Amino acid sequence: MSSKLDPHKAKNLIPPDYWLLILSSFILFLMFGLNLFFSENPRSNEVSSLVKVHENSTFKNLADNLEKKKIISRKNAFLFCGFVLGVEKKIKAGSYNVPYGLSNYALLKMFYEGSGKSTVKITFPEGIPLKQIAKLSSDSLNFSQTEFLRIASSKEAMAKYNRQISSLEGYLMPDTYEFFTDSKPEEIIEKMQFQFNKFYDDRIKPYELKLKMNKHEIVTLASIIEAETNVDTERATISGVYHNRLKKKMRLEADPTVAYTLPWPPRRLLYKDLKIKSPYNTYLNLGLPPGPINSPGRASLLAAVNPEIHNYLYFVSTGRNDGHKFSRTYSEHQRAVREYRRTQR
Repeated sequence: MSSKLDPHKAKNLIPPDYWLLILSSFILFLMFGLNLFFSENPRSNEVSSLVKVHENSTFKNLADNLEKKKIISRKNAFLFCGFVLGVEKKIKAGSYNVPYGLSNYALLKMFYEGSGKSTVKITFPEGIPLKQIAKLSSDSLNFSQTEFLRIASSKEAMAKYNRQISSLEGYLMPDTYEFFTDSKPEEIIEKMQFQFNKFYDDRIKPYELKLKMNKHEIVTLASIIEAETNVDTERATISGVYHNRLKKKMRLEADPTVAYTLPWPPRRLLYKDLKIKSPYNTYLNLGLPPGPINSPGRASLLAAVNPEIHNYLYFVSTGRNDGHKFSRTYSEHQRAVREYRRTQR
């Protein structure tokens, strides 16, 4: 008698109903898994909620927070999905603007990629000093003005960006930027410095040899031009005045350099202010001040290296918000000053 089973009979050892049960169980398990991963979590009357993930937060901390804010309905399901996908130890710290109604998979993808981190836009106007950049940044982000200024004047920052300067005054490009709400001062500085260097290297650096001026001198002059006027059409004219005075070894006598020595916010200068003993006071010292007095914009940087060719040596405000009156001689300038004073009565 043979011990081998008949192959035709072996096929009948597992009943068809059993295969159907296995297939049904697999389908149910698949549907359950898909439901865990892809079904929407509860919606809310609110569109989204702010969720902060700290550097030392655990995945369970995140799940607890999401459950507390009612972003997820089943914490254990969220934890299970994170474990299966292997992202429970790979979530990125930050402040997230999390919409309600997302699936567990969408939430996990957001925290894994850092794609839902909330952002804020900050506008830094042309001509503001470093202290104001620090204030505008700290008003919108989670650090202090003091911390920003400390980092912007640190030895590390100087070594990274320019070993020849003592602070980043003038070297952060004014513009509107978008930052993550958990950004640190280093990230703000990095972004603004990148934009400054890109513009300077592309548009300004080629003029250094022709003008026999270095980067620091150009940026310093641009900052004075920036502070003198907001009328684009006269930036090059004012630049020409200062280039003429520098060539003639005349003191620049630029009011904004004196204002820079005074507390913020700026006020109207008094005659006694012109006698303040400071290396920045160009009424007392020849040449450019030690460094920039604000953050010049692109137009003023371009004006600094493209001065208008003329014989003007003086200028004073017209008093009518339409710019300045330019003069070739001191006597012409005095007449323009008297005219200005009449407009102020």
